Amino acid sequence: MEYSDVDVHRVARIAKALDSPLRLRILLLLCCRTHVVHELVSSLEKSQPLISQHLRVLKQARLVSASRHGREVEYSIANSQVEEILTNLMSLADDDFSAELGYEASHAPSGSGPGITAIIEPPQRSRPALDPGLTPVTPKPHQD
Repeated sequence: MEYSDVDVHRVARIAKALDSPLRLRILLLLCCRTHVVHELVSSLEKSQPLISQHLRVLKQARLVSASRHGREVEYSIANSQVEEILTNLMSLADDDFSAELGYEASHAPSGSGPGITAIIEPPQRSRPALDPGLTPVTPKPHQD
């Protein structure tokens, strides 16, 4: 299947919108129900201007829709595909990314929910070897 430049730019806009942990948290909250800005501010403990700015990015990417009710604007997920994308991304991150880094689900503490992995210690291969170049080569000064 071939995609046009316009299609690629639309997907890039969506990918850019998803490239923020705060925007992902906003989307996850909106997957549960609609919210007004002050509810998002309270839940996420961030400033109102910051939340509004992120909502604007999500609206421009057509991931979030807004509807005015009196003086308040309610935000919701634009369509069910957004929730499906988030579910797939979370699943992908949990399965593939953790395995690629060498972390295993067995590191999760008891009582962790599904998809939660606790990292206790990085795998041996990701630890840098001691750099012999950092060992001083000049002798210490002698006292006469």
